[in-house]
Amino acid sequence: MSYHDVLLINPPSRQREFYEHLGLGYLAACLRKQNIDVKILNMPHWMAPRALQEVKKYSCKLVGISIPFQRSALQAFNFISRLKREGFETAHVAVGGIYPSFAYEEILNQFPVVDSVVIGEGEETIVELAEAIIRNSDWKKIRGIAFRGQENIVTTELRPLIEDLDAVPFPERDALPEVLEKLEHAPVLSSRGCYGRCTFCSVVPFFKKFGTSLRMRSSANVIEELEFLYNKYRVRNVDFNDANFIGGKGHGFRRAREIAELMLSKNMGLKFGIQCRPNEIDLELFTILKRAGLSKVFIGIESGSQAMLDRFQKDVTVEENLKALETLGKLDLITYMGFITFDDRTTMQEYSENMAFIEQAKKLMPQNRLFYDLGTKLLPLSGTDAEKNMKDRGILTGNSLKLDYKMDDPQMNLFYSAIKIKEDFSRIGRRLRETDKEWTKEKPKKFVSE
Repeated sequence: MSYHDVLLINPPSRQREFYEHLGLGYLAACLRKQNIDVKILNMPHWMAPRALQEVKKYSCKLVGISIPFQRSALQAFNFISRLKREGFETAHVAVGGIYPSFAYEEILNQFPVVDSVVIGEGEETIVELAEAIIRNSDWKKIRGIAFRGQENIVTTELRPLIEDLDAVPFPERDALPEVLEKLEHAPVLSSRGCYGRCTFCSVVPFFKKFGTSLRMRSSANVIEELEFLYNKYRVRNVDFNDANFIGGKGHGFRRAREIAELMLSKNMGLKFGIQCRPNEIDLELFTILKRAGLSKVFIGIESGSQAMLDRFQKDVTVEENLKALETLGKLDLITYMGFITFDDRTTMQEYSENMAFIEQAKKLMPQNRLFYDLGTKLLPLSGTDAEKNMKDRGILTGNSLKLDYKMDDPQMNLFYSAIKIKEDFSRIGRRLRETDKEWTKEKPKKFVSE
């Protein structure tokens, strides 16, 4: 058994998604800067039994679990419970992420295996927590955590956001070699937050709770990391994981252009993808970005109904959405369109407007360049206005681990149910195939050969 002061775990996910967890990479970088021994275990694509056996190869004082996706939170907590039962009874377990930062009371009340919740950004908090636990000193006065007191849930003073993101060390990339073998691209985070006010998004409420809603690294700092990835890991494809890479007109446009110009001047030859809002799709700017290597764009269209856009507080029009897609089509960029077909108030008229919008959108894009999902139902994520509004209306059922609601229009419920049944059958078939592969891989070679 190998000892490390801290184990940072990205646990098995219900969606079996495979990706490198940059958040854990940033935490590891800050811990190692203080000479704290840390091991990253990146296992969202693993089945739980295999992941559990892997973790049990190690011992530690502190286990840090990231829960980036609310829809996989229950699986994460079940995994933590098994860890505690099977060898990690004495280790301190801390969870963190956007969802736990809003739902810490519910988490601590429901899951006694969780010792503390990191609220907000974790880079500074995890270092202080690890140092206290390693020294066996009082960790309950550290800023930015929640824990169970004698009678109720205790929260310490909130920790402000890190003002200068350039001062944060680049994330450790322990999992990147495996990621590059399978996905052939590396994730990079050039900013944190967004300036939008979308009712369904938890990113802005999360950052506004602790400071400003959007912070951006300098273009020079971003290029320095890209050069590091290019030279050390031979990275040639990058996905910017920013909620909003452009960051709005003015400074955001200037920074995006500077990044593109620096990439061109250094002849890096990278291909990259970004996420942005429709009102930021500018032909001149995106022409330069494409010359620098931009190849794909995730754009938050969300709806082709103005009533729904207004309800979502997107602060864009249907016409702006179409114009953005037209521009991306002219540039022949692969486009992933965020789209929310159903929410609690979707009407047949709005549904029809969405379908008509899709037909218009397809005409604006070259063949095989536009991708979208029409079966998306708005998720009332913790901390969002959508969650609050539905709670106020009394239509939410379950808890934050499995929230659901009925739509006002019964016909919309039928539409959505039919789509979900089809998706569920497809997912079950895919899961069975994946499970069979995983089961075969874990059997002894002699058994497999027979």
